[in-house]
Amino acid sequence: MKRCVPDPTCGPEGHKHRTLRGMVRSYILHKRPCAQAELQSFRSQPFEAAVHRAALALDEHEKRFSHQWRLKHPALRKAEGILTDSSGKLRNSKSFADLHELIMALLEGIGGLGELYYYDTALRIGANLKLMPQLVYLHRGTRDGARALGLDWHANAVDPRHLPKKLAVLEPHEMEDFLCIYKDRLRGSSR
Repeated sequence: MKRCVPDPTCGPEGHKHRTLRGMVRSYILHKRPCAQAELQSFRSQPFEAAVHRAALALDEHEKRFSHQWRLKHPALRKAEGILTDSSGKLRNSKSFADLHELIMALLEGIGGLGELYYYDTALRIGANLKLMPQLVYLHRGTRDGARALGLDWHANAVDPRHLPKKLAVLEPHEMEDFLCIYKDRLRGSSR
């Protein structure tokens, strides 16, 4: 698996891309390989193992994903039990939207889990089931990115065709990732 490294074009050592085109190029070069490797790790597993890892927010080394380290272990264990018990329902999902809605409905009563967890869990399980998003789902960080681009950031999801044309080289799940990662830079970018 490709080793993920920080984007050298930001921070004290590098130049921050100020244009949307530059940010998209940076995403493709530095972020896309890691995101693809993560999804591939879920695709290549038996379904039950993918559900287990997705529910517990674990990477291929069984370590918690860095952006989900604040999630409480008891909440994750409860979610894992529910999703494991519901694996037949998850498997029967016809689309990513169905899978996402089912996960939200199954886990809605568990405190400490929210929109980002539901989306990430659906994306990881969806990768295993070959069900990928057709829309750009909004949650915490992506809402900030969507707002910076003048999109309807109050919506639950946005049609990718409503995003700037420069993002059309990205898949909807990559657009979600892009909006979250580059949200602060998008606020000051010259689009």
